[in-house]
Amino acid sequence: MQESESQESLYSDEDGFNDSAEFLVHSNPDILEEICEYIAHEGDLDSEEMASSRSDLFAVMMTCRAFVEPAVSRLWRSLDSLYPLLKLLPAFVQVDGTYVLRGHISAEDWERFDLYASRVRKFSYARDPPDLDIAMHVYFRLALMRSKPMLPSLRQLFCPSTSQDNFLVSGIFLFLSSSLQRIEIGDISPMEDKLCGTVLHTLSSEGAQLEKIALRGHGLTKDTLGLAAKFQSLRELEVIGMGPSLTMEFLEEIGALPWLVELALDFTDSTLTTVERDLGMKDLKGFMVHAPFRFIQAMMSHISTQHLEAIIFVSPNDALFDKKQFLEEIATRWKDTLLRIAVVHHQAGEEPEELTVDTLSPLIGLPRLTYFRLEGYTMQLDDETIAVFARAWPQLHTLLLPFIGGGQPRPTINALRLLSLLSPKLRNLRIPLDTRDLPPFVSSGSPQEPAHMLHTLTIATADDPWELRTLLHLARHIDYCFPDVDSVLAHENHDEDKWLQVHEMIQMYQAVRQEERGFERERMIREEYDLL
Repeated sequence: MQESESQESLYSDEDGFNDSAEFLVHSNPDILEEICEYIAHEGDLDSEEMASSRSDLFAVMMTCRAFVEPAVSRLWRSLDSLYPLLKLLPAFVQVDGTYVLRGHISAEDWERFDLYASRVRKFSYARDPPDLDIAMHVYFRLALMRSKPMLPSLRQLFCPSTSQDNFLVSGIFLFLSSSLQRIEIGDISPMEDKLCGTVLHTLSSEGAQLEKIALRGHGLTKDTLGLAAKFQSLRELEVIGMGPSLTMEFLEEIGALPWLVELALDFTDSTLTTVERDLGMKDLKGFMVHAPFRFIQAMMSHISTQHLEAIIFVSPNDALFDKKQFLEEIATRWKDTLLRIAVVHHQAGEEPEELTVDTLSPLIGLPRLTYFRLEGYTMQLDDETIAVFARAWPQLHTLLLPFIGGGQPRPTINALRLLSLLSPKLRNLRIPLDTRDLPPFVSSGSPQEPAHMLHTLTIATADDPWELRTLLHLARHIDYCFPDVDSVLAHENHDEDKWLQVHEMIQMYQAVRQEERGFERERMIREEYDLL
């Protein structure tokens, strides 16, 4: 992440700290660690939250010397550019707008560099932003100068794209280390097959105990995929877009991995048509498979795990396949363990297949379900169906239902009231909603207490007529059901302006309530003061 030229020196500057008072908290390193960990953001490396988190950590660090070490460790924990580290080297200079590496680098310079490099745990190797021009030969010079890993304590390495113009893909070798536990490589093409194979072979040779490998793109050969299956420490494996190279031998190899608990496989364009041999996978807990339903059914019957908690099926249309029977097999076999299930249709150019509520009825027998997602299908949904789902899955925290266009039967605003009452743990909801003939909002007092904690509401419908009065009623109904909702969104930009206005109205209602609470607290304080 690009930093100001002076920021790295501030990380170790001992001036400017406020040590005028000693607090007990300052002498407890566990408390200091917890405070900094709370501030640190673990989301996307390029997110706004990350930038805000780094700013907050820097401010905390400058308040007191006791916070320096835990704050600095977290400031350097995640990087998406070598720039902050390179700025520590006096030989890293800018010439005509381009950063180059020129001159002698002393042992003291390298010692300072290593002090901070050893703190990096996550690194995203991607093309630098347009406003940051680092000459490619800098990476070659670093490779010549270094006889040890650039980031010796690195745990996670992300290479989101190996197919970028003017991007030194082979520079990824600078960051290979035996300390690595997770590696993710995306946007792979056949040109990167040998590179990916060498990366995996190098890590294996150096004794890296990889726990996660993710390979996304297309064009990897069977030999390269076979190298991924050699890591006996693997707990998570994701292979997306490599269907032609998936073989029974590869499946048996990963099925024998002793610690594998999460597996994602994409069989698109695979030559495999069925599975007739036992695949092992005795401890698998999460399984995502992209394949025709008939192949998925055969595969599921040949895995031995009794502890499956999450299943994602991604499949093209197959109206002749008995999906109800298949779901019955799944629900019966893993009734006591299944927590999350998703059924996704994914085939370009195909019309969505219609599912019936009866087809999904076997899933009603999964009382522990916390996550249900139905994507790319059409179905007849109404308020009664929503009530059935809510009563069957009382632990539900995510319910994602498919898009249904205007003019088709959909749940009404009453479905939101049912979910607010019957699904108290719901945090993420996507629902098609019939907003025609919306009843006026009639207040029945303040929103329910305790307030429902739904975070995100996505409306998966479109084309209903709407005007300002309708939007006001919608906002009041939603606000009453979910008074603390953070976002009201349109699904895939359908009627985006409409739902943006509803979201802004709800924010206004929330702000008014917040002000009222503030006034009430102030009134109570004044009354107590008058009694003294």
